[in-house]
Amino acid sequence: MKILYLKTEDPAISHLNYNDFLHDTLLIGLRNNYGNDVIDYPGAWYMYPEERKKKVGNSREKFWGNLFTLYDSLEKYNSIDREDIKNKINKNFFDLIVYGSMRGQNIFLEEAVNSKSKIIFVDTSDDGYIDNTKINKGLYFKRELYNSIKNVYPIHFAIPKKKIVPSVNLKAENILSPMIPGRMKTYIYEKENEYYNMYQNSIFSLTYRKTGWDCLRHYEILANGSIPMFIKLEDCPTTCLTNLPKEKLLEIFNLYSKIFRHFNPFEIYKKRFRDFEKFYYYLINIYKKLPEPVIFIEKNPQINEYRNYLLEFTKNNLTSEKLAEYVINTSKTFFY
Repeated sequence: MKILYLKTEDPAISHLNYNDFLHDTLLIGLRNNYGNDVIDYPGAWYMYPEERKKKVGNSREKFWGNLFTLYDSLEKYNSIDREDIKNKINKNFFDLIVYGSMRGQNIFLEEAVNSKSKIIFVDTSDDGYIDNTKINKGLYFKRELYNSIKNVYPIHFAIPKKKIVPSVNLKAENILSPMIPGRMKTYIYEKENEYYNMYQNSIFSLTYRKTGWDCLRHYEILANGSIPMFIKLEDCPTTCLTNLPKEKLLEIFNLYSKIFRHFNPFEIYKKRFRDFEKFYYYLINIYKKLPEPVIFIEKNPQINEYRNYLLEFTKNNLTSEKLAEYVINTSKTFFY
C-alpha cells in the first residue's frame, strides 16, 4: 500500500512548535506497519534524530514534550523518496493520501481531490471544531470529538510499542508520582529515562483534562506500569478517549482516590479541581501519613492486579501500530 503522509503547517501554531503528537505517533505506526511505502512530505525531519541534529543541533526549543517518547523512532530520513510528489498524485500513484495534521492550508488538496487516491483527514487540534468543508472530501478523524457526527470518526494518541515496559515495577517507591500536571516546579526531568523511571517508581500518577481530554501523558503513565488517576474522567464524552479502558480507570479512581486526602490540594490540584471538601479532608489527615508503598500494596494486593491488567491492555490496544491499524481498517470500511 502506497501512502502519502502530509503535514500542514498551521499558521496558528507552527511558529511556536514543530511537532504535533498525534501526527507524529500515527506516522510512527504507519511506518512500522508499512515501511518506506509511507512517504512523509514535505518531511517530518524533526522525527529523525540524525536529521534533527543537522537542523537544530541539540536544541529543544520549539518542541512540545522535551522530545520524549516519539522522537527516536524513525531512521534514514533520506531513504524516503519525496521527489515529484505532485506529479505522482496526478498519476494516482498513492492508494491513500493522509493529511496527518490538517489545520491550515492543505498542500496538494486540489490534486488529491481530483485523483483516484483515497483521502484521510486527521484533525489533531484540541478544540471541538469540525471543518465541514473536508467531510465530503474523504475520511475525517477528529481527536476531540464531543458529539457523534455522521462520517466523523474519533482518533486518539498512542505510544510506540518499544516504549512500553515489559512488566510493572513491584518495588515502587512512591504511592503518587511526584510530577503533578500543570505544576511547573515538578517538571524537573531533562532525560527521558529519568521521566520514565519516575512513573515506573510510582503506583499511581495524576492526570486530567487540559485543553482537550486526550493527552500523551495518559499513555506514558500506562506504558510505564503506573495507574492513571484521572480526575473527572466521568465527564468525558463517549466519543473522546474511545481507546482507553475508561470503566476500569473509573473503578480504580473510586476505590483509591482517598489517597489524595493526604496531599495538599494547593500542591496537587489546579484551581478548577479544588473545593472545600478536599481541604477539609487534607486538614483532618495532615498528621496521618500514608504507609510505605510496600505496606500499601500488602494491604491492597489487588492494586498490582490492576497495574498488570492496564499494562497488558496498553500493549494490546494503545500502541502507535494499533493506531495505524485502526485508521487503515476504518478507511477500508469507509471507502469500500
